[in-house]
Amino acid sequence: MTLDRSRAAPTLEGGTRAFGPLVTLTPDSFAIDGHWYPRRRYPDRSALQPLRRPPDPAHWDSQLTRLPPISDLAGEVPDESEIFTHITPSMARVLRRIADLDSAAGQHGFILLVGPTGCGKTTMAKTYCYLANQPCTELTFSGDTALSDFYASVELVRDSALQQSTLTVPGPAVEAMLRGKKLLLNEINMLPPDLLNIFSQAMDTGRLVLSGTERGNVEITVHGDFGLIGTANPNYIGTLEMGRAIERRFGRGLGFIEMDFLPPDEEAEAVEHEFASLPIFARLGIRIDSTLCQRVANLAASLRRDPQIGNVMQSHLSTRTLVHWLGIAQITGLPLADVLEQALLTTVPADARARAVQAAREHLGEARLDADATERVRPFRVQWPTLAPGKAVPVDSAGAPPRDPIAAPPPRRPGAIHRLRFIRPLPDGGKVLIAERMVADASGPAGWRFGQGIRIRAYDASGRQIRDPDRLDEILRLLRDQDGLNVPAPLGRRLRPKELLPCLTAHTVRILALMEAALLLGRPVFVAGPTGSGKSSLARTLAYLRGRTVVEMGFTGETAKTDLSAVRRLIGGVTRWQTQGFLEALAAGHTIIANEYNLAYSDVHSLLNGLFDKGARLALPDGRVYRVHPSAWVIATGYLDGPGVKPLNEGVENRFGAIVSVSYPPVGDEVAILRFVAPSADAATIERCVRLVDYCRRLVAGKVDPATLVGLSRSAQEALRQAARRAALSTAELVAIARAGGGPDFAERLRIGILEGAPENVRRILEPVLLQYGLGGD
Repeated sequence: MTLDRSRAAPTLEGGTRAFGPLVTLTPDSFAIDGHWYPRRRYPDRSALQPLRRPPDPAHWDSQLTRLPPISDLAGEVPDESEIFTHITPSMARVLRRIADLDSAAGQHGFILLVGPTGCGKTTMAKTYCYLANQPCTELTFSGDTALSDFYASVELVRDSALQQSTLTVPGPAVEAMLRGKKLLLNEINMLPPDLLNIFSQAMDTGRLVLSGTERGNVEITVHGDFGLIGTANPNYIGTLEMGRAIERRFGRGLGFIEMDFLPPDEEAEAVEHEFASLPIFARLGIRIDSTLCQRVANLAASLRRDPQIGNVMQSHLSTRTLVHWLGIAQITGLPLADVLEQALLTTVPADARARAVQAAREHLGEARLDADATERVRPFRVQWPTLAPGKAVPVDSAGAPPRDPIAAPPPRRPGAIHRLRFIRPLPDGGKVLIAERMVADASGPAGWRFGQGIRIRAYDASGRQIRDPDRLDEILRLLRDQDGLNVPAPLGRRLRPKELLPCLTAHTVRILALMEAALLLGRPVFVAGPTGSGKSSLARTLAYLRGRTVVEMGFTGETAKTDLSAVRRLIGGVTRWQTQGFLEALAAGHTIIANEYNLAYSDVHSLLNGLFDKGARLALPDGRVYRVHPSAWVIATGYLDGPGVKPLNEGVENRFGAIVSVSYPPVGDEVAILRFVAPSADAATIERCVRLVDYCRRLVAGKVDPATLVGLSRSAQEALRQAARRAALSTAELVAIARAGGGPDFAERLRIGILEGAPENVRRILEPVLLQYGLGGD
C-alpha cells in the first residue's frame, strides 16, 4: 500500500471536514472565511442513451463513441498528499481570492500567483483545486519550452491503409480546454511571453482553432470550467522579466496575486503541520514542539528582513526549507544550528552564511529536537558506527537499516522471459548457463519482445551453484573478454564494494548521515565539492548500504531537458514520445546519481520542480503522466564553482532537501584512509605526505595565514601558488597512489607525481618543500 503523505483533515458531523478554523469542506460545497462556493460534481454515469442502430461502416471513425467517461475527471483532482491540510488565515485569504476569481463571470479563472520560492504557490493552487473538486493538469516550464511540449505537435502517423502522413496532435493544454480542467503552469515566467498568447486567445474568445488534425481544421469551444493558474518566482536565474503586459493579462487587483511568506505565528503553525505530514513522521506519529517551531519561524523572519543578507535568505530559507531543516534535525539528532550550517546554506556566500549561522546559534543555542523521537526513527536508518577523528573502518561496519520507511508496492517492471541461449564450460571445471532477457515491447504489435541483457547461473566443478558476487563478476568478465557477451542491460544495477568509498571515517559518516536524512524525507540531495573529494563514492556508498539499485549518469553543458524526460522516436513508421532513462528510473524506484549536475543549464534543472513537488509527477507532451515512485531517490553531485558550472535556479535549489558540502577530509581522517588502503606504508611518511598536500590545497584556495607569506614578493607568491597547484592532489589521487604502490613506495610515487613534467622554475620551489617534509629523493 502506498503511504499517505499527509494527515487527513478531521471529519466532523455530516461528512463536513475542517482545514483549520476558516476553511470547511462538505461533499457539495466548501467555505472560506464564511463564504460558500459550490464543488464540481461528476455523475457516476452519463445520461446519454445509445440508440440501437446498425454498426458504423468499418471505415468510419466516430468522435462520440470514444469519449472518455466524465467521471474519469474525478481521478485527476489533486489528492490530500498534494495539498495543505491545515490552512492559516493568510492562506485562507489567498484561497478566497482564487475562489472569487474562478467563480466570477467574465474572469475565466486566469490567475497568476507570484512570490518567492518555497512560499507555497503550487500547493496553494492544488489546494484550491482539491476544495473545488476541479481536475488539474500540471506543467512545468523552462527556457527551452516550445508549443509542441504542451499545446500541439505535428506527428508522423499511418492511416487505415498504412500510408504515412502528418497530423497535428493536441497536447495536454488543449485537452484541458476541451474537458474543463484547470491548467497549472509552474515557472510561467520562464516561458517567452509571446507563447502566452495561445491562452489569451482561448480565454478571450472561448474558441480555439487547430489546423491539420486527424479531423481536418477544427474549432474547439473552451469548456466553461477550464482555467489557468500560473506560478512565478520573480527575478530568479533563468526567468524572464515580468513586464506590464503579463501583469495586465492577469489583471492587477484581479488574477495577479502576490504571495509572500506567512507571518511568523502562522508560518510556525504551517510548518508544524507540514512536518507531521512527512511520510516517515506520519507513520510513527511524530510531532514537533510548537514552541520550537515558533522560535525557528521567528529566526527565519528576522533573517529574511536582515538589511545585509535578507535578499539571499528569501530564497534559501523558505517555508519549505524550514520543514527540511527540522526534518533533518529530527532524524539525525544534530543541533539545529549545525544542520543549518552543514546542509542548508552551503551555496550561500560565505559572509552571509557566517552571519546567518551566528544568528542561529545566538537564537537557538544547542537546541535539538526530541531525542526519543530520533530513537524511534533509528530503525529506518543505516546503523552508522561512532568513530573518533583519525579512525577508519570498513564500509560494512555500518549495518543495513532494520526497517524500510516506505510501505509502498514494488514498482511495476516490464514483463520479461529469460530464454536459455548458451552453456559454457569454465576453466576450473565448472559451467555457466547463459539466458537472454526478452522484454515485452509495449510499442510494438502484441506479443513482440526484444532482448535486453543476460542472466547467468554458474556451477562449480562439484555441481554446486555459485552465489559469491565477486566470483560471478569474474565469470561475467570472462564472458565479455573471451566470448564477446557484452550487451546492453536494463536500468538499475547492484553496486560492488570496489565502487564505494575505501572505508568510513568520522568525516564521511557525518556527510552520509545528512544525505540519508534528507532522502528519508522524500527529497533529492545535492552533494557539492571539489574534484576527487569523493562525492560520487559517497552517493554509491549510501545506496549500497541501503541495498538500492542505482542508475548513474553524467550531465554536461549539452544536456537538454528532453534527454531526461521524453523524446520523439520513429517507431513502426509513426512518431511516438518515448520516456528517457532518467524518468524511467524515477518511475521504477531506482536511486539516480546525477554527476556534475550543475554543468547543465537551469532549464534542465527545472525538471525537478514538478517531480519533487508534493504531487511528484510530470505531464508529457502526449498527455501521459509519469509519477515518481515513493522509493525513488535522486542524489546530484557537482561543484560550487569552476569551468562550465552553471548557477542553480533558486526554485530548483530550494527543492533539494539538503545541499551538503564535501571538502577534503581533515588531515587525521585522510591519513587513516591511506593507511587503511595501504596498511604496509610507513605511518609517519603517510602523515608527512598528507600534511604537505593539505598545505598546498589551502595555499591554492587562499586559506593560508598571510603572515606565512610575509617577505615574499608578489611574483614569488604567485610562483609558490603555481607550484602548490601541482602538489594539491585530491583524496582520490592519493588513494590511487596508495593502491598502486601497495604502501612501501607511496612517498616516491607521490614525489614523482608532483614533480613529473613541472617547469624548471616550479621544480626549484617544490624540491626544497618536498625535502622539508621528508620527501626528498635518494
